[in-house]
Amino acid sequence: MITLEQKQKFSQSAWLDYLIVTILLFMSGNPAFKGDVRMEVYTVLTAGLFLVLLFTRKEYLLTSRFTVVMFMLSAILVIQCITFSFWPFHTMLGFLLRLFIGYAAVRLVKGFPRKYISVMFYTCLISLFFHSFAILHTTTGIDLIRYFRPLDKIASPEIGFHFFVHNFLYYARVMEGKHPNPFRNSSYFWEPGVFAAYILLAIAFLGLMKDKFDKRRYRSILAVLVITLLTTMSTAGYILLPLCLLFHLRAVNLTARHVPKMLGLALLLALFCAAAYHIDFVGEKIREHRDKVAYREPGWEKTRFGSLVYDLEYIKQRPFFGWGLNDKTRYMFGEGIWSMGNGLSDFTAKFGLFGLVTVLTCIWAGVYQLTNHNRMLPILFVLFVVMVLNGEHLLDYSLFCGLMFLGSASEHRHTTTCSARTDPAFTRAWPRQTWREITES
Repeated sequence: MITLEQKQKFSQSAWLDYLIVTILLFMSGNPAFKGDVRMEVYTVLTAGLFLVLLFTRKEYLLTSRFTVVMFMLSAILVIQCITFSFWPFHTMLGFLLRLFIGYAAVRLVKGFPRKYISVMFYTCLISLFFHSFAILHTTTGIDLIRYFRPLDKIASPEIGFHFFVHNFLYYARVMEGKHPNPFRNSSYFWEPGVFAAYILLAIAFLGLMKDKFDKRRYRSILAVLVITLLTTMSTAGYILLPLCLLFHLRAVNLTARHVPKMLGLALLLALFCAAAYHIDFVGEKIREHRDKVAYREPGWEKTRFGSLVYDLEYIKQRPFFGWGLNDKTRYMFGEGIWSMGNGLSDFTAKFGLFGLVTVLTCIWAGVYQLTNHNRMLPILFVLFVVMVLNGEHLLDYSLFCGLMFLGSASEHRHTTTCSARTDPAFTRAWPRQTWREITES
Protein backbone atom coordinates (compact mmCIF):
# COMPACT_ATOMS: atom_id res chain seq x y z
CA MET A 1 0.00 0.00 0.00
CA ILE A 2 1.50 3.31 -1.11
CA THR A 3 0.94 6.11 1.38
CA LEU A 4 0.22 9.72 0.49
CA GLU A 5 3.48 10.72 2.14
CA GLN A 6 5.43 8.33 -0.11
CA LYS A 7 3.67 9.72 -3.19
CA GLN A 8 4.53 13.29 -2.23
CA LYS A 9 8.13 12.36 -1.46
CA PHE A 10 8.50 10.68 -4.85
CA SER A 11 6.99 13.64 -6.70
CA GLN A 12 9.21 16.16 -4.89
CA SER A 13 12.30 14.05 -5.55
CA ALA A 14 11.50 13.76 -9.28
CA TRP A 15 10.98 17.49 -9.80
CA LEU A 16 14.06 18.28 -7.74
CA ASP A 17 16.01 16.08 -10.15
CA TYR A 18 14.78 18.13 -13.10
CA LEU A 19 15.70 21.32 -11.26
CA ILE A 20 19.23 20.00 -10.63
CA VAL A 21 19.70 19.21 -14.33
CA THR A 22 18.39 22.68 -15.27
CA ILE A 23 20.82 24.34 -12.84
CA LEU A 24 23.63 22.22 -14.30
CA LEU A 25 22.77 23.44 -17.80
CA PHE A 26 22.53 27.05 -16.64
CA MET A 27 25.97 26.76 -15.06
CA SER A 28 27.36 25.20 -18.24
CA GLY A 29 26.55 27.90 -20.76
CA ASN A 30 23.92 30.43 -19.74
CA PRO A 31 25.50 33.92 -20.05
CA ALA A 32 23.27 35.19 -17.24
CA PHE A 33 25.39 33.04 -14.92
CA LYS A 34 28.72 34.07 -16.44
CA GLY A 35 31.03 36.98 -15.72
CA ASP A 36 34.01 37.30 -13.41
CA VAL A 37 32.39 37.90 -10.02
CA ARG A 38 28.98 36.52 -10.89
CA MET A 39 30.37 33.20 -12.13
CA GLU A 40 32.42 32.78 -8.97
CA VAL A 41 29.43 33.46 -6.73
CA TYR A 42 27.11 31.11 -8.59
CA THR A 43 29.77 28.38 -8.70
CA VAL A 44 30.29 28.50 -4.93
CA LEU A 45 26.54 28.64 -4.24
CA THR A 46 25.77 25.75 -6.59
CA ALA A 47 28.58 23.60 -5.19
CA GLY A 48 27.33 24.32 -1.67
CA LEU A 49 23.73 23.49 -2.60
CA PHE A 50 24.69 20.19 -4.23
CA LEU A 51 26.89 19.29 -1.24
CA VAL A 52 23.95 19.84 1.10
CA LEU A 53 21.70 17.73 -1.13
CA LEU A 54 24.24 14.89 -1.11
CA PHE A 55 24.14 14.88 2.66
CA THR A 56 20.36 15.21 2.95
CA ARG A 57 19.82 12.39 0.45
CA LYS A 58 22.35 10.30 2.35
CA GLU A 59 24.46 9.66 -0.74
CA TYR A 60 28.08 8.66 -0.37
CA LEU A 61 30.05 11.85 -0.80
CA LEU A 62 32.90 10.12 -2.63
CA THR A 63 32.83 7.28 -5.13
CA SER A 64 35.85 5.37 -6.36
CA ARG A 65 35.73 6.97 -9.81
CA PHE A 66 35.36 10.49 -8.44
CA THR A 67 38.29 9.84 -6.10
CA VAL A 68 40.45 8.63 -8.99
CA VAL A 69 39.52 11.61 -11.19
CA MET A 70 40.13 14.15 -8.43
CA PHE A 71 43.45 12.54 -7.52
CA MET A 72 44.71 12.37 -11.11
CA LEU A 73 43.71 15.89 -12.15
CA SER A 74 44.79 17.42 -8.82
CA ALA A 75 48.14 15.62 -9.05
CA ILE A 76 48.66 17.02 -12.55
CA LEU A 77 47.85 20.52 -11.30
CA VAL A 78 50.29 20.18 -8.38
CA ILE A 79 53.04 18.91 -10.70
CA GLN A 80 52.46 21.95 -12.92
CA CYS A 81 52.64 24.28 -9.93
CA ILE A 82 55.93 22.76 -8.77
CA THR A 83 57.37 22.86 -12.30
CA PHE A 84 56.50 26.51 -12.90
CA SER A 85 56.90 27.64 -9.26
CA PHE A 86 53.49 29.22 -9.67
CA TRP A 87 50.44 28.36 -7.55
CA PRO A 88 47.19 29.79 -9.04
CA PHE A 89 44.95 28.56 -6.21
CA HIS A 90 42.00 30.66 -7.33
CA THR A 91 42.00 29.21 -10.86
CA MET A 92 42.47 25.64 -9.68
CA LEU A 93 39.72 25.92 -7.06
CA GLY A 94 37.29 27.22 -9.66
CA PHE A 95 37.93 24.23 -11.92
CA LEU A 96 37.68 21.71 -9.08
CA LEU A 97 34.38 23.23 -7.94
CA ARG A 98 32.98 22.96 -11.47
CA LEU A 99 34.16 19.36 -11.57
CA PHE A 100 32.41 18.67 -8.26
CA ILE A 101 29.19 20.28 -9.54
CA GLY A 102 29.18 17.94 -12.54
CA TYR A 103 29.86 14.93 -10.31
CA ALA A 104 27.25 15.89 -7.72
CA ALA A 105 24.54 16.48 -10.34
CA VAL A 106 25.06 13.06 -11.93
CA ARG A 107 25.25 11.48 -8.49
CA LEU A 108 22.09 13.16 -7.21
CA VAL A 109 19.90 12.60 -10.27
CA LYS A 110 18.91 8.97 -10.59
CA GLY A 111 18.56 8.11 -14.24
CA PHE A 112 20.54 11.20 -15.21
CA PRO A 113 20.54 10.59 -19.01
CA ARG A 114 16.75 10.27 -19.06
CA LYS A 115 16.19 13.36 -16.94
CA TYR A 116 18.68 15.27 -19.12
CA ILE A 117 16.75 14.26 -22.26
CA SER A 118 13.50 15.51 -20.72
CA VAL A 119 15.00 18.86 -19.71
CA MET A 120 16.57 19.35 -23.14
CA PHE A 121 13.29 18.40 -24.83
CA TYR A 122 11.45 21.22 -23.07
CA THR A 123 14.43 23.55 -23.49
CA CYS A 124 14.16 22.96 -27.24
CA LEU A 125 10.42 23.66 -27.26
CA ILE A 126 10.91 26.92 -25.34
CA SER A 127 13.75 27.94 -27.65
CA LEU A 128 11.63 27.29 -30.75
CA PHE A 129 8.85 29.44 -29.27
CA PHE A 130 11.10 32.45 -28.67
CA HIS A 131 13.13 31.86 -31.83
CA SER A 132 9.91 32.24 -33.80
CA PHE A 133 9.73 35.85 -32.52
CA ALA A 134 13.00 36.66 -34.29
CA ILE A 135 11.79 34.99 -37.48
CA LEU A 136 8.44 36.79 -37.24
CA HIS A 137 10.08 40.20 -36.83
CA THR A 138 12.57 39.60 -39.64
CA THR A 139 9.94 38.36 -42.11
CA THR A 140 6.88 40.46 -41.23
CA GLY A 141 8.16 43.35 -39.12
CA ILE A 142 5.99 42.40 -36.13
CA ASP A 143 8.19 42.99 -33.07
CA LEU A 144 7.17 40.97 -30.02
CA ILE A 145 10.72 40.89 -28.67
CA ARG A 146 10.52 44.47 -27.44
CA TYR A 147 8.31 43.38 -24.56
CA PHE A 148 11.27 41.42 -23.11
CA ARG A 149 13.83 44.22 -23.35
CA PRO A 150 13.46 45.34 -19.70
CA LEU A 151 14.69 41.89 -18.63
CA ASP A 152 17.87 42.17 -20.71
CA LYS A 153 19.89 44.34 -18.33
CA ILE A 154 18.74 42.34 -15.32
CA ALA A 155 19.95 39.08 -16.83
CA SER A 156 23.35 40.12 -18.12
CA PRO A 157 24.22 43.71 -19.04
CA GLU A 158 27.49 42.97 -20.85
CA ILE A 159 26.12 40.66 -23.55
CA GLY A 160 23.79 41.19 -26.51
CA PHE A 161 20.13 40.56 -25.66
CA HIS A 162 19.46 37.87 -23.07
CA PHE A 163 16.64 37.36 -20.56
CA PHE A 164 17.50 34.18 -18.68
CA VAL A 165 15.60 31.63 -20.80
CA HIS A 166 16.55 32.79 -24.29
CA ASN A 167 19.40 34.60 -25.99
CA PHE A 168 18.56 36.92 -28.90
CA LEU A 169 22.24 37.58 -29.54
CA TYR A 170 22.17 37.02 -33.32
CA TYR A 171 18.92 38.92 -33.70
CA ALA A 172 20.48 41.84 -31.79
CA ARG A 173 23.58 41.71 -33.99
CA VAL A 174 21.43 41.86 -37.13
CA MET A 175 19.53 44.85 -35.75
CA GLU A 176 22.90 46.53 -35.11
CA GLY A 177 24.16 45.63 -38.58
CA LYS A 178 26.91 43.39 -37.20
CA HIS A 179 25.70 40.03 -38.55
CA PRO A 180 23.73 39.04 -41.66
CA ASN A 181 21.88 35.99 -40.26
CA PRO A 182 19.12 36.37 -37.63
CA PHE A 183 17.95 32.78 -37.94
CA ARG A 184 20.46 31.05 -35.62
CA ASN A 185 18.91 29.65 -32.45
CA SER A 186 21.05 29.88 -29.30
CA SER A 187 18.34 29.07 -26.72
CA TYR A 188 19.74 30.49 -23.46
CA PHE A 189 23.36 29.56 -24.24
CA TRP A 190 26.07 31.98 -25.21
CA GLU A 191 26.12 30.88 -28.85
CA PRO A 192 24.33 28.38 -31.15
CA GLY A 193 27.29 25.97 -31.32
CA VAL A 194 27.05 25.29 -27.57
CA PHE A 195 23.30 24.70 -27.82
CA ALA A 196 23.95 22.30 -30.71
CA ALA A 197 26.53 20.38 -28.67
CA TYR A 198 24.09 19.89 -25.77
CA ILE A 199 21.32 18.82 -28.17
CA LEU A 200 23.69 16.29 -29.73
CA LEU A 201 24.40 14.91 -26.26
CA ALA A 202 20.64 14.54 -25.71
CA ILE A 203 20.29 12.73 -29.06
CA ALA A 204 23.13 10.38 -28.10
CA PHE A 205 21.56 9.70 -24.69
CA LEU A 206 18.20 9.13 -26.38
CA GLY A 207 19.79 6.45 -28.54
CA LEU A 208 21.34 4.78 -25.50
CA MET A 209 18.00 4.88 -23.63
CA LYS A 210 15.85 4.04 -26.66
CA ASP A 211 14.41 0.86 -25.15
CA LYS A 212 13.18 2.78 -22.08
CA PHE A 213 10.73 4.86 -24.10
CA ASP A 214 7.25 4.49 -25.38
CA LYS A 215 7.73 4.50 -29.18
CA ARG A 216 5.41 7.44 -29.76
CA ARG A 217 7.15 9.64 -27.21
CA TYR A 218 10.58 8.51 -28.41
CA ARG A 219 9.78 9.65 -31.95
CA SER A 220 8.36 12.95 -30.72
CA ILE A 221 11.43 13.73 -28.65
CA LEU A 222 13.82 12.77 -31.44
CA ALA A 223 11.92 14.94 -33.95
CA VAL A 224 11.97 17.99 -31.66
CA LEU A 225 15.69 17.56 -30.89
CA VAL A 226 16.66 17.19 -34.56
CA ILE A 227 14.48 20.08 -35.75
CA THR A 228 15.88 22.36 -33.05
CA LEU A 229 19.43 21.30 -33.91
CA LEU A 230 18.82 22.37 -37.50
CA THR A 231 17.76 25.85 -36.30
CA THR A 232 21.17 26.37 -34.64
CA MET A 233 22.85 26.34 -38.07
CA SER A 234 25.95 24.98 -36.32
CA THR A 235 28.62 23.51 -38.58
CA ALA A 236 29.72 20.98 -35.95
CA GLY A 237 26.08 20.19 -35.16
CA TYR A 238 25.28 19.32 -38.76
CA ILE A 239 28.43 17.27 -39.20
CA LEU A 240 27.97 15.25 -36.00
CA LEU A 241 24.24 14.60 -36.32
CA PRO A 242 24.71 11.40 -38.41
CA LEU A 243 27.18 10.09 -35.83
CA CYS A 244 24.68 10.66 -33.01
CA LEU A 245 21.92 8.96 -34.99
CA LEU A 246 24.05 5.80 -35.02
CA PHE A 247 23.24 5.39 -31.32
CA HIS A 248 19.64 4.77 -32.35
CA LEU A 249 20.47 1.67 -34.38
CA ARG A 250 20.16 -1.75 -32.80
CA ALA A 251 22.43 -4.24 -34.56
CA VAL A 252 20.95 -7.31 -32.88
CA ASN A 253 19.13 -10.25 -34.49
CA LEU A 254 19.71 -8.86 -37.95
CA THR A 255 18.24 -10.96 -40.75
CA ALA A 256 18.25 -10.73 -44.52
CA ARG A 257 15.09 -8.61 -44.49
CA HIS A 258 16.93 -5.91 -42.51
CA VAL A 259 19.64 -5.47 -45.16
CA PRO A 260 17.63 -3.15 -47.49
CA LYS A 261 16.70 -0.97 -44.52
CA MET A 262 20.31 -0.75 -43.37
CA LEU A 263 21.53 0.09 -46.88
CA GLY A 264 18.79 2.69 -47.25
CA LEU A 265 19.77 4.30 -43.94
CA ALA A 266 23.43 4.32 -44.94
CA LEU A 267 22.49 6.02 -48.22
CA LEU A 268 20.41 8.65 -46.39
CA LEU A 269 23.28 9.40 -44.02
CA ALA A 270 25.68 9.73 -46.96
CA LEU A 271 23.29 12.08 -48.76
CA PHE A 272 22.83 14.13 -45.60
CA CYS A 273 26.61 14.53 -45.18
CA ALA A 274 26.99 15.52 -48.84
CA ALA A 275 24.11 18.00 -48.65
CA ALA A 276 25.39 19.52 -45.41
CA TYR A 277 28.83 20.05 -46.91
CA HIS A 278 27.31 22.07 -49.74
CA ILE A 279 25.40 24.38 -47.40
CA ASP A 280 27.20 27.74 -47.27
CA PHE A 281 27.65 27.91 -43.50
CA VAL A 282 29.00 24.32 -43.41
CA GLY A 283 31.07 23.54 -46.48
CA GLU A 284 32.10 27.12 -47.25
CA LYS A 285 33.04 27.70 -43.62
CA ILE A 286 35.18 24.55 -43.56
CA ARG A 287 36.95 25.51 -46.77
CA GLU A 288 37.47 29.09 -45.60
CA HIS A 289 39.05 28.00 -42.30
CA ARG A 290 41.19 25.40 -44.05
CA ASP A 291 42.56 27.95 -46.52
CA LYS A 292 43.11 30.55 -43.81
CA VAL A 293 45.26 28.11 -41.82
CA ALA A 294 47.09 26.80 -44.90
CA TYR A 295 48.11 30.29 -46.04
CA ARG A 296 48.51 31.73 -42.51
CA GLU A 297 46.13 34.57 -43.24
CA PRO A 298 45.47 37.14 -40.48
CA GLY A 299 43.50 35.56 -37.65
CA TRP A 300 44.28 32.00 -38.78
CA GLU A 301 45.02 30.91 -35.21
CA LYS A 302 41.52 31.95 -34.09
CA THR A 303 39.76 29.37 -36.26
CA ARG A 304 39.10 25.87 -34.89
CA PHE A 305 41.65 24.39 -37.28
CA GLY A 306 44.11 27.14 -36.48
CA SER A 307 43.73 26.79 -32.72
CA LEU A 308 44.40 23.07 -33.09
CA VAL A 309 47.68 23.83 -34.88
CA TYR A 310 48.45 26.54 -32.32
CA ASP A 311 47.79 24.21 -29.37
CA LEU A 312 49.87 21.41 -30.86
CA GLU A 313 52.99 23.50 -30.30
CA TYR A 314 52.19 23.55 -26.58
CA ILE A 315 51.32 19.86 -26.51
CA LYS A 316 54.63 18.94 -28.15
CA GLN A 317 56.57 20.83 -25.48
CA ARG A 318 54.73 19.27 -22.51
CA PRO A 319 52.79 16.26 -23.83
CA PHE A 320 52.11 14.43 -20.55
CA PHE A 321 51.29 17.02 -17.88
CA GLY A 322 50.32 20.11 -19.88
CA TRP A 323 50.62 23.80 -19.09
CA GLY A 324 47.92 24.37 -16.50
CA LEU A 325 44.74 26.38 -16.28
CA ASN A 326 46.04 29.88 -15.64
CA ASP A 327 46.74 32.06 -18.68
CA LYS A 328 50.19 32.93 -17.34
CA THR A 329 51.42 29.37 -17.95
CA ARG A 330 48.84 28.13 -20.47
CA TYR A 331 49.83 30.77 -23.04
CA MET A 332 53.46 31.17 -22.06
CA PHE A 333 54.55 31.42 -25.71
CA GLY A 334 52.10 34.13 -26.69
CA GLU A 335 48.62 35.60 -26.27
CA GLY A 336 45.62 33.41 -25.60
CA ILE A 337 43.11 32.50 -28.27
CA TRP A 338 39.64 33.73 -27.40
CA SER A 339 37.81 33.16 -30.67
CA MET A 340 36.77 29.77 -32.10
CA GLY A 341 39.04 27.63 -29.97
CA ASN A 342 39.35 23.86 -30.14
CA GLY A 343 38.17 22.36 -26.85
CA LEU A 344 39.94 19.03 -27.31
CA SER A 345 43.38 20.47 -28.02
CA ASP A 346 42.87 23.16 -25.37
CA PHE A 347 42.14 20.60 -22.63
CA THR A 348 45.10 18.48 -23.76
CA ALA A 349 47.36 21.53 -23.64
CA LYS A 350 46.11 22.30 -20.13
CA PHE A 351 46.25 18.79 -18.61
CA GLY A 352 48.41 16.84 -21.03
CA LEU A 353 47.72 13.38 -22.39
CA PHE A 354 47.45 11.94 -18.86
CA GLY A 355 44.54 14.27 -18.14
CA LEU A 356 42.82 13.59 -21.47
CA VAL A 357 43.18 9.81 -21.10
CA THR A 358 41.76 10.03 -17.56
CA VAL A 359 38.68 11.89 -18.81
CA LEU A 360 38.01 9.66 -21.82
CA THR A 361 38.62 6.45 -19.88
CA CYS A 362 36.15 7.46 -17.18
CA ILE A 363 33.54 8.44 -19.78
CA TRP A 364 34.01 5.06 -21.47
CA ALA A 365 33.67 3.24 -18.13
CA GLY A 366 30.49 5.11 -17.26
CA VAL A 367 28.77 4.40 -20.59
CA TYR A 368 29.99 0.78 -20.39
CA GLN A 369 28.10 0.38 -17.12
CA LEU A 370 25.14 2.42 -18.34
CA THR A 371 24.65 0.16 -21.39
CA ASN A 372 24.93 -3.14 -19.50
CA HIS A 373 28.50 -3.76 -20.67
CA ASN A 374 27.87 -3.16 -24.36
CA ARG A 375 31.20 -3.12 -26.17
CA MET A 376 30.53 -0.85 -29.14
CA LEU A 377 28.32 1.93 -27.74
CA PRO A 378 30.88 3.21 -25.18
CA ILE A 379 33.53 3.45 -27.92
CA LEU A 380 31.10 5.29 -30.18
CA PHE A 381 30.18 7.63 -27.32
CA VAL A 382 33.84 8.46 -26.62
CA LEU A 383 34.31 9.14 -30.34
CA PHE A 384 31.34 11.50 -30.19
CA VAL A 385 32.83 13.32 -27.18
CA VAL A 386 36.19 13.69 -28.93
CA MET A 387 34.50 15.08 -32.05
CA VAL A 388 32.18 17.49 -30.26
CA LEU A 389 35.05 18.85 -28.15
CA ASN A 390 36.67 20.04 -31.37
CA GLY A 391 33.92 22.62 -31.59
CA GLU A 392 33.66 24.07 -28.09
CA HIS A 393 35.55 24.26 -24.77
CA LEU A 394 32.95 22.04 -23.12
CA LEU A 395 35.29 20.54 -20.51
CA ASP A 396 35.61 23.99 -18.99
CA TYR A 397 32.05 23.53 -17.74
CA SER A 398 30.34 21.15 -15.35
CA LEU A 399 28.03 19.24 -17.69
CA PHE A 400 30.69 17.51 -19.78
CA CYS A 401 32.87 17.04 -16.69
CA GLY A 402 29.93 15.17 -15.19
CA LEU A 403 29.98 12.64 -18.04
CA MET A 404 32.97 11.01 -16.32
CA PHE A 405 30.68 9.87 -13.50
CA LEU A 406 27.88 8.21 -15.44
CA GLY A 407 26.94 4.65 -14.56
CA SER A 408 27.52 4.74 -10.81
CA ALA A 409 26.16 1.81 -8.82
CA SER A 410 22.87 3.49 -7.91
CA GLU A 411 22.48 4.97 -11.40
CA HIS A 412 23.11 1.57 -12.98
CA ARG A 413 20.57 -0.22 -10.78
CA HIS A 414 17.95 2.41 -11.54
CA THR A 415 18.58 2.15 -15.28
CA THR A 416 18.39 -1.63 -15.50
CA THR A 417 15.33 -2.11 -13.30
CA CYS A 418 13.18 0.74 -14.65
CA SER A 419 10.95 0.28 -17.66
CA ALA A 420 9.03 2.64 -19.93
CA ARG A 421 5.90 1.75 -18.04
CA THR A 422 7.27 2.29 -14.53
CA ASP A 423 9.50 5.30 -15.04
CA PRO A 424 7.51 8.54 -14.62
CA ALA A 425 9.75 10.42 -17.05
CA PHE A 426 9.04 8.13 -19.98
CA THR A 427 5.39 7.22 -20.06
CA ARG A 428 3.37 8.52 -22.97
CA ALA A 429 1.39 10.83 -20.72
CA TRP A 430 4.43 12.22 -18.89
CA PRO A 431 4.27 14.05 -16.53
CA ARG A 432 0.52 13.69 -15.82
CA GLN A 433 0.38 9.92 -15.24
CA THR A 434 -1.14 8.57 -12.04
CA TRP A 435 0.80 7.03 -9.19
CA ARG A 436 -0.87 3.70 -9.95
CA GLU A 437 0.50 3.78 -13.50
CA ILE A 438 3.95 4.59 -12.12
CA THR A 439 4.09 1.83 -9.55
CA GLU A 440 2.30 -1.06 -11.23
CA SER A 441 4.22 -3.31 -13.60
